[in-house]
Amino acid sequence: RQEVMAQANAQASKFIEEGRAAAARVREQETVKAIAAAEQIMIKAREAAAQEHDHMLAELKREVGRLVVQAATTVTGKILTSEDQRRLAEETAKQVAE
Repeated sequence: RQEVMAQANAQASKFIEEGRAAAARVREQETVKAIAAAEQIMIKAREAAAQEHDHMLAELKREVGRLVVQAATTVTGKILTSEDQRRLAEETAKQVAE
């Protein structure tokens, strides 16, 4: 009878250990998945930030060009042609980019 109990205890211990090992594997897999998901979120956030930066920089260049044209018109007292305005805005944008 003690032998049967010992075998049952050994079998129960084996099942418990297998259960713990399986739980550890699942926990490890879920941790790996969570880390991968977090990395994807970070990549997308960096991409979005870079796009927003580029958009804001382009908007800033346009605004600086507009202000330069407006200042040139005010300082010179003459109305610039659309070609003059375009050229001045392009030159300003190039200088701002440097």
